[in-house]
Amino acid sequence: MLAISVIMPFWKNKLMTKTGQIIVPLAKRKSKLQLIAIPTAYVLLILSILFDFGKMSFVIPYCAVLGLFITIKESTLLPVNGVYENLIISGTDIIKIQDITGVEDPENNAQQNTLKITTTHGPRTLTFDNSNEVNEVLSVLKKKV
Repeated sequence: MLAISVIMPFWKNKLMTKTGQIIVPLAKRKSKLQLIAIPTAYVLLILSILFDFGKMSFVIPYCAVLGLFITIKESTLLPVNGVYENLIISGTDIIKIQDITGVEDPENNAQQNTLKITTTHGPRTLTFDNSNEVNEVLSVLKKKV
């Protein structure tokens, strides 16, 4: 758990060297999840050390580590959301621009704040804060793809 807490900011810095210049900055958000999840992860780890939970003694520490990883990743990536020259960072989704094969027109979507794209690894749905962000990202992606 300590390794996750220490390594993630360095991982973000390495990721940011690959992004290039920002084209469309997205809304900067802060993770509210971390206020509850990080202390809960450490409490679960301490409880699993202090008490015997039977068959669950094996699962509880792994859940704590997984929860901490998800929370730290989210709180690390949310402030750098945006469309960059080489990557799209939206929430915890990281998509290489070169992997994008197509973009679905948002008028076909039931939800106004989502953008469906197809990549070489399969379809992805990106969720944004408002429809203006969707339109800006869509115009940039149509130029790139």
